[in-house]
Amino acid sequence: MSFLNNLIKNYQFLLLLITFTACCNNGADIQKEIYKGSKYATSIHKEALNRGFVAINQGDGRVSLSWRYLPEDSINIAFDLYRIISNKEIKLNQTPLIKSTLYMDSVSDIQQISKYLLKDAASNSLLASYNITKDNFSKPYMSIPIQPIAGDSLWRYSPNDASIGDLDGDGAYEIILKRENSGKDNSHRGVCNGGPIIEAYKLDGTFLWRIDLGINIRQGAHYTQMVVYDFDEDGKAELVVKTAEGTQFADGKVIGDVNKDGVTDYVDRDPDSPTWGKIMSGPEFFSVIDGETGTELARADYIPRGTPNEYGDNRGNRVDRFLAGAGYFDGQHPSILLCRGYYAKTVMQAWDYRDGKLTQRWQFSTSDNNGEYKAYEAQGNHNLAIGDVDGDGKDEITYGACMIDDDGSGAYNTKLGHGDAIHLTDIDIERPGFEVWDCHEHVPTLAGSELRDACTGDLIWGIPSYEDVGRAMAADVDPRFKGLEVWTTHSGGVYTAKGELISQNTPSINFGIWWDGDLNRELLDGSGVFRREFVGITKWTGDGVEILPLPDSKDLAANNWTKGNPCLSADIIGDWREEVIARTKDNKELRIYMTPYQTPYRFHSLMTDIMYRWSVLTQNISYNQPPQLGYYLGSDLGKFWNNTYQLQSGAHSKSGTSEGGHINDMNTRYHGAKRIIKEEIKVKGDEYTLDAGYDYDHYCWMINGIKVDAERSLKLKVSDYKLNELISIELKVQYKGAVFSDSAKVEFIK
Repeated sequence: MSFLNNLIKNYQFLLLLITFTACCNNGADIQKEIYKGSKYATSIHKEALNRGFVAINQGDGRVSLSWRYLPEDSINIAFDLYRIISNKEIKLNQTPLIKSTLYMDSVSDIQQISKYLLKDAASNSLLASYNITKDNFSKPYMSIPIQPIAGDSLWRYSPNDASIGDLDGDGAYEIILKRENSGKDNSHRGVCNGGPIIEAYKLDGTFLWRIDLGINIRQGAHYTQMVVYDFDEDGKAELVVKTAEGTQFADGKVIGDVNKDGVTDYVDRDPDSPTWGKIMSGPEFFSVIDGETGTELARADYIPRGTPNEYGDNRGNRVDRFLAGAGYFDGQHPSILLCRGYYAKTVMQAWDYRDGKLTQRWQFSTSDNNGEYKAYEAQGNHNLAIGDVDGDGKDEITYGACMIDDDGSGAYNTKLGHGDAIHLTDIDIERPGFEVWDCHEHVPTLAGSELRDACTGDLIWGIPSYEDVGRAMAADVDPRFKGLEVWTTHSGGVYTAKGELISQNTPSINFGIWWDGDLNRELLDGSGVFRREFVGITKWTGDGVEILPLPDSKDLAANNWTKGNPCLSADIIGDWREEVIARTKDNKELRIYMTPYQTPYRFHSLMTDIMYRWSVLTQNISYNQPPQLGYYLGSDLGKFWNNTYQLQSGAHSKSGTSEGGHINDMNTRYHGAKRIIKEEIKVKGDEYTLDAGYDYDHYCWMINGIKVDAERSLKLKVSDYKLNELISIELKVQYKGAVFSDSAKVEFIK
């Protein structure tokens, strides 16, 4: 232990040691080229979303109008907005709206408005409308009343995790909600009061259907994983969920005594039993459920429990650790992913649902093929991440410390062991491809908090730990450092993507949310005792946080005990920023909060990105994680060259040495710093290269007003210009529907 403590005190030596240590890629001997992001085929079947147009009454005569900007839109598309009063159209904007898809309407008499219209400014064609009613326009959020359950007069059935999908094919999302009244962790004994309830609601509050999973599905975060997507590609989403004898669907049909053993209650009801309250026997299924009606479409056997202790124990703990998801494993069509186990034995199955039938695509098991992948045992997290990380157009599964390829074979295995949180996205924007920020509880370890290459599993840098690192977070919260910032419960502060400590203060380690209109991400978390009191949003200030208020937040409650998460957070309506779906403390209402902040940026709806969509789909899986994109979205966009931060009058810098004696980067991080852009660049030499700084979708370079290049970088040669001549440079780029531009002057001197 003293040796490990000495390592912790010497951070620079630590990074060298971990980089040198070959603790990664010890599984399958698969060498892969590092690609620059995912390469999905354009022919992949995706959701057909509508405009997601909404109007929220923010109070004080302000109405926020927000709508989707879609990848199929022209980069030059412009919008017009109208309000309807006494059947008269009143145009709101004087010039076409092209920079943002959120507009704040100032209204003297809100009571007179009956409807808002969204039109294409060029053609004047109607794109969407939003009808105003007393119910949907009385509060600064959207309200969905929860339906009562017979016999639950005290409203014990609490709204818990949620997912979304277009259940009826109209281009708008519906909410699929799990409700529980006595959820328990797998490690805890005890009988639950019934089974989990799953319900569906439209965003206008319309109740669609209810499913009772029954007593043979135990309540708790690890038992019911809701997978919602359009798997048969008919334009309407299905729900895939674990079922059992006793499950009752929305049409009243019940799964009966399928195995004909005369038993339909498999709950261990002996208080003296080590598995009291758990379900250790009986048939297990998964069902494909019609999203529009809540009726069962197809059913198959779930991954079997196996023999006692096969998954690591015989007390109903490790054997009932379930994960799930979806992926384009063939590069074209979505498949269902089901998983069992991650503390010991691990099994995954990919299934296709086509033409009303279920067909197994592949199985990965650590006990198959004479234990070919035995080393992959005990590597899974309480969550997973799915996306194309190797550039072949097919999805891989980042399963905690290891990765499973699109064909069900092992891709890499770091052997760093089980953990509680994981983030897959473009974290270090100066490296090609994606990175994984993961945390681990198998200790002591040289990488309890670790950043690794998502494609190869190679360790980039890590922080040692001799304690369980329980949570991890990755988000671009600080505009002064490139890429995302990362931190964990045991990181001792916030780090850059390069592993430099920038603050010894640690913000919340839970959810991120694009909210206030700039390109940095804000933080979302529960608060109060066990973080269950309410959901709150905070903004990183460089060495701490400030609170961004939510209206009527005193009524809200967070879910899942110390996890402190909302029911769901994702870009489900309006512009590119994310919404919060939270429950009220009385369990009678869901609230959808949309940002009230205006923004100068216009991006395509985040839900049109495949990796973000999978990340939203898996948000409800076990320990909830915030969604992450399959590309970088942060404050480094549009910063092409010559960006520095200078200390302003009255500001001060911090020491570069921590209390423990190891060197950090605090002395280069300024309080009160201001971004300085040099507009004139003086060059000594024969040539000079300007670089856009990131891989954008399109480039347009202009020299002295003439278009000259469409690549990421531009090389200037002194032989083409006169000495001491000011050369005017302009760069305009397109990125996920947004346009960024910058200019400078270059001068060659002796």
